[in-house]
Amino acid sequence: MGKSKQLNQHISENGEDHPEQVGRVEYAGENKFWNTVKQAPVGMMILRGEDFVVEMANDAYLQIVDRLEQEFVGRPLFAGLPEVRDYVEPILLRVLRTGIAYHGNEFEVTIRRFGQPERCYFNFVYQPLFEEDPEHPSGIIVVATEVTQQVLSKQALQRSENQFRNLVTQSQFAKAILKGPELVVSIANESMLKIWRRRLDEVEGKRLADVFPELKSQKFLTLLQEVYQSGKIYRENEAIVYVDGPGGLKKHYLDFQYAPIFEIDGSVSAIMASVNDVTDKVTLRQQFAETADRLSLATDGTRLATWDLNIQTREVIHSGRLAVILGYSEDTVLTHAEMRDRVHPEDRQAIVEKAFKVALETGIYYYEARVIHRDQSVHWIRTQGKVFFDEGHVPLRMLGTMMDITDRKESELALKTSEGKFRTLADSMPQFVWTADTQGNITYFNRSLLDYSGFSAEEIEKEGWLPLVHPDDVAESVRLWIESITAGTEYLFEHRLKRADGEYRWYQCRAIPQHGADGTIEMWVGTSLDIHDSRLFIDQLETKVQERTQQLQVVNNELVRTNMELAQFAYVASHDLQEPLRKIQTFATRILETEKDNLSDRGKDYFNRMQASSTRMQQLIVDLLAFSRANVAEKHLESADLNQVLQNVKDQLGDLIQAENAVITSDALPVREVIVYQFEQLFMNLIANALKFIGPGRTPVIEIRSGEVPGAAIPLAGADAGRLYQYISFADNGIGFDPQYKDRIFQVFQRLHSRSAYEGTGIGLAICKKIVENHKGLIDAIGKPGIGSTFIIYLPIES
Repeated sequence: MGKSKQLNQHISENGEDHPEQVGRVEYAGENKFWNTVKQAPVGMMILRGEDFVVEMANDAYLQIVDRLEQEFVGRPLFAGLPEVRDYVEPILLRVLRTGIAYHGNEFEVTIRRFGQPERCYFNFVYQPLFEEDPEHPSGIIVVATEVTQQVLSKQALQRSENQFRNLVTQSQFAKAILKGPELVVSIANESMLKIWRRRLDEVEGKRLADVFPELKSQKFLTLLQEVYQSGKIYRENEAIVYVDGPGGLKKHYLDFQYAPIFEIDGSVSAIMASVNDVTDKVTLRQQFAETADRLSLATDGTRLATWDLNIQTREVIHSGRLAVILGYSEDTVLTHAEMRDRVHPEDRQAIVEKAFKVALETGIYYYEARVIHRDQSVHWIRTQGKVFFDEGHVPLRMLGTMMDITDRKESELALKTSEGKFRTLADSMPQFVWTADTQGNITYFNRSLLDYSGFSAEEIEKEGWLPLVHPDDVAESVRLWIESITAGTEYLFEHRLKRADGEYRWYQCRAIPQHGADGTIEMWVGTSLDIHDSRLFIDQLETKVQERTQQLQVVNNELVRTNMELAQFAYVASHDLQEPLRKIQTFATRILETEKDNLSDRGKDYFNRMQASSTRMQQLIVDLLAFSRANVAEKHLESADLNQVLQNVKDQLGDLIQAENAVITSDALPVREVIVYQFEQLFMNLIANALKFIGPGRTPVIEIRSGEVPGAAIPLAGADAGRLYQYISFADNGIGFDPQYKDRIFQVFQRLHSRSAYEGTGIGLAICKKIVENHKGLIDAIGKPGIGSTFIIYLPIES
């Protein structure tokens, strides 16, 4: 009545005061107003009084709430939508009583659609309606737009963001995200921080150039800027980079990739840096092909394309997604005729044109049809829309959406085809093949099950499979089957099934859940495999294994006894054998000192030889004890700085190093869990060996190097190709050795030179090998006669 009153006033002011004419104009105006409201693309509703009686609700609003006009309009709002009363009624009362509009964004409401509760999101305005009394509203105008899809898409995008971040941080490869043109470190995983030798709090939120000023004189900051500006991926292998950190400037050889990360508008917002450190003896190059396509993540939740068609002029406005669905690039602008030309000729008249004619009559546009891309590939689309008419029911515009449903159509066809193939294949198999519904009831079984059991199909459908199961196996079979159905996990059990002649045979029963597109279980597919013969064989094998185990226990006891005897021998060698040697040396020295003048030259020579032999004997006992100790010592590991271990050895050999004028250089050695005294023995033997076998006329030079190397690059049989190793190498410029003796030098009592040429017992390198093996490592030797020798220790890096 308020709008009618305003209309009458407008007509009166213009001198048109004929009552009949005024009535016609008022009626026509209101009718046009209501038609306009009913055809609006947003939901609109007018509520009256504190009971909020629905005076009017347009088609869009009725679609939103899934109600018919005759069961909604003219009734109190909460009689038609009782499920929203608790959280909507207080807002409506406040608007009606205060006259202040209420705006809501992404308001969550649970409404019933198709008889089921559904969580929805809306942007809405509750606007007070003033008519007779300008201070007290008589009703409320509701304008609502459903944004459920947008909210769900935004939530999906946020989940994708979190998954993307987790993908980076949990990756086994070194990765970092650099944001903006300033290249600010946003994310860096543990592998990258290890290369940088930094903690996350030292780099996060800071410019890369500020954290690593040494990069300013290198090419990497320039390359990053080029990638940021061009949006093109840059890759390089074995690039040299110098990174400063604890321990000073360090040189790396890196395989790396700089990949741009795009925003929805196509602009570059960040760069993902993927790095693989291949500094030490790289033989395997891994290519990183992972790029974070932010644009595709954003569009995963919005597969719909939108279009707006002017029916009178056939001018159409469409989203970029529609062009992609029809086989064009996203920025292509298509005409209505070009869209129709892409429809499959068989579907153009029979489906699309027919659906268009129906829409001009009913206002609802819907079809599923095939389209042909420019590459002649065939795709399926689904189009639906709504027609807007004028007052004379003349169609003016059509708004709608389009979606690519090729995958669904192909899946439907594949399902029909595969189901037929499945049944044909299953009936030809000797194994039992069956399917069950989500409750565990058998829905299909192949011919082999009927032939084996002697049951009819009707009997199995009625009684199920339990009558076939051995009574002793029924309870556990049922328990595990119920557990699998409840948890949705694979069912696997071995039980006995009764054959038609009454014999029970062992079968392995396995069932796997089949999931639908939404992740819910739709059915179970199972097989039962005859394992009777293998089960009997396994039982016999277990009996033999037990017998063999008892035999091995006897042998093990014998080994324990032998080890105890060896320990007693080591004790005797340590105390009882060395004591007579010390006395022989002592008395020989005293005779030479006191009876020197009374001895002939030959007698003196005999005494000197006796002392030299006893000294060699004593050294041999010491070396044998060291070798034995390396064999049986407790593996008590402790964290040790190998740089300090090396320094201790150099201090002990200081006089010899100084006497030979030797030069020893070394890299920074790692901190490791080791048996400290054994590692001192290891370093001692290797350095002493290098100082002993000196080339003629040369100043001894020993170079000690350290680094990491993959197991696949180690030329030794015991190397694990899937592990990473720490290596320590000792290289000298001594007399070297022939490579054919490479394995022989690590054996006990093996010498490549005579005792007169070089002193030694031939046990030192055998001790080295045993110590390295005690640390689960490997040792290798490389030599060239007259050039020098290199001994390389490989120690596994614990992950």
